[in-house]
Amino acid sequence: MTTPKRAAHLARNPAFTDPIVTKGTNQDIVQTIPAKYQVVPVEGKGMGAIATRLINRGELIMANTASLMVDYGAFTHLDTEEYMQLQAELVDSLPEKHRALVLNLSTHDEANFTHVELVGKVLSTNAFDIEPDPTDEEQHYSFYALFPEIARMNHDCRANADYYYDPDSLTQYIHAIRPILPGEEITISYLNPLLTRRRRAKRLLRNWGFGCGCAACTASAAAGHASDARVEQIARLAAELEDYSSESRATPQMAELHAALLEQEGLWGLVYQAYAFAAIEWNGVGEPWTATKFAHLAVDYGIHSVGPSDRDVIEMATLAEDPWNHWSWMLRTKRRMGWGVREEKEA
Repeated sequence: MTTPKRAAHLARNPAFTDPIVTKGTNQDIVQTIPAKYQVVPVEGKGMGAIATRLINRGELIMANTASLMVDYGAFTHLDTEEYMQLQAELVDSLPEKHRALVLNLSTHDEANFTHVELVGKVLSTNAFDIEPDPTDEEQHYSFYALFPEIARMNHDCRANADYYYDPDSLTQYIHAIRPILPGEEITISYLNPLLTRRRRAKRLLRNWGFGCGCAACTASAAAGHASDARVEQIARLAAELEDYSSESRATPQMAELHAALLEQEGLWGLVYQAYAFAAIEWNGVGEPWTATKFAHLAVDYGIHSVGPSDRDVIEMATLAEDPWNHWSWMLRTKRRMGWGVREEKEA
């Protein structure tokens, strides 16, 4: 659901022009391979995805193309009744089994809806924000998209799986970001996990209409306060590490503390960022081998959290290949000692 111009632009996407790009996706829907999970009722959550075997970190759990995509421009160019009706027509155009899959998704609300209202509620509860082509500045726009099988995954503030969207194949990928045991629920995070417990609870209730029952949110008051303190320190450290001026206090030890706190919090979907910070800091003080170690860790974890085409993942692969010719080589030392300041200013 978009404008004719954007539809024409999307039609040139590799997902529509090169069949090999989407080969192997949606297999959990058509069941051509044994799934690693089953969708069953979960107490207090409705339906959920439960692992049927050990899923190791980095394993692909599912890969689905979008069932439907709605251009955010609809909110500004159409009135409410128009875009609500068009959304319902999108769902009605799906094959019968696929349509049923969409309409059976949770709305976190037991109200009696009309068909049009039900579709709107399903989308607002289960859709993901995506950018079809984030690199194209002339055609920069965003959609909300529905992936019905992925939408069955419930929220956890300390999730064991993470997702990223690949614009070339219009596919959402879900990977395990830590080992998942048989019988354990597979979860993703619906929000930025770097929020305090109170702020997470408030946002989940406002946006999705439920209170979180994950271990991080139901921990004792003392454990909750300690977790909030770590989360707040993680944010402060990240701000310092992102400052590449000569006034920054960033050090390799600070970067390693940042990584350790994320690991302690179980925020495995974000540790690739911390490993990238550590790689840059160690390279910035002239320690190429330690920098290379952390760069490889950043790539390994980042591939499954943000995808192999992510800018940070590519940057870390470049550093690991040749730390001496990377822009971060001796960066901290040069700036703090004032080496090459004139050349930098002239550049």
